[in-house]
Parts: sequence; structure tokens; C-alpha cells
Amino acid sequence: MIPFIACEGRRTEYQYFKGLMQYSSELGISPMVEMIPLRHGPNTGSNPLNIFEETVGLLSQSNHYHPEIDHVSIIVDRDRHSFKEFQYETMLALCNEAGFHLCITNPCFELWLLLHYSDLSEYDHGLLLENQKIGSRTQTERYLMEKLGGRYNKSRIQFSRFFRGRVLLAITHAQAFPHEAEQLKNQLGTGVGALIEFLRSETIQAPYYYA
Repeated sequence: MIPFIACEGRRTEYQYFKGLMQYSSELGISPMVEMIPLRHGPNTGSNPLNIFEETVGLLSQSNHYHPEIDHVSIIVDRDRHSFKEFQYETMLALCNEAGFHLCITNPCFELWLLLHYSDLSEYDHGLLLENQKIGSRTQTERYLMEKLGGRYNKSRIQFSRFFRGRVLLAITHAQAFPHEAEQLKNQLGTGVGALIEFLRSETIQAPYYYA
């Protein structure tokens, strides 16, 4: 079985998972993971439904993908400001029908990054969920920047420096919050920690990695 992870290739999520794979042996993560960097053609965008369609299209072109045995995770932000409720339900239904795992973080992937430094008890969870944009930064990004000494860049997250040594702590912190996509439509939480635990499972074997 090969675990496939689909996320936007120009985004923080892709950088983070590439960092995980760079240190897969150290972190006890399966070396088999195949990343699917979604790049978006002229008629696609970051709408999660487009992300689903692009994932299906790229998998259909892969010589490595075997739907009867492989595991596919699509990494998506909840982002209620752009990911409408009807789209959420449609995305869930499409993933269930395709046998894909929908890995949601509510409100955004930066919440998962913040969990590397905090159990979130110091923050107002309502403000985190609302995640209002203040200037060019969301509330969650601002909290994360405070933890990183003001040095957070979405296009260059410096995985080794800021997150590598805190992955297991983040998983522990995330366990206090919902992680299933069905739960995360309106609740604070993330499925990323549970996904990483899956990637660390002893049931995933055979040394294979394709970038």
C-alpha cells in the first residue's frame, strides 16, 4: 500500500509534508509516501472541489496508484470565509464515494503549526475559529508568528528549524480536539495529527518514496 497525499504544491501544506518526508526515518514515518503537488491549470483554483477533481485527474495518470489498495488523503483548510457549507458537504460525499480520506484543519493549516507550540488553552477558541484577517495576516497566523518570533513565511516555513523537533508534541496537543472531517465543519481542530499517526503505523511497510 502506498499513502498518497494531495495538497496545493505552492502552499504551506506541501512544504510541511515534504519536510516530514525529508526526516521520515527520524520521525518514524513510512518512507512510501507519494506527494501529489496540485499546481492548478488555467481552469482550476483552490476551491476544494477543484482540488478533488485535480487529485482524481493526477491519480488517473499515475503508474503507481492502485485504488483497491492505496490510501489517498486530501489536505484542505476549512476556511469558512471561502469554503461554503454546501461545498463542504459535497466534498465529503465525493471523498467518501472515491474512498479518499479528507484531512481538514479548521480554520486553517496554521492551526496545526500552532499546535507545535501550544495546546491552545491560552487562546480564545472562538477567535481562532473566526480567524479574521487583520491586515495581511489571519488571527491564527498572528498567534503563530508570536511563537516563531515574528518569522513566519507561508512560502518558506523552515520545517527543520521550527517544526521538526515538535511533531510528536503537536500530535499530542491535537488529540484534545476533533480530527474527523465530519466533525470539523464547525469545530476547532485538525486531522493532520491523526494522518501523521497513520503514516507512522507499523502496518505501512516496503521502502518506497516518490517525489
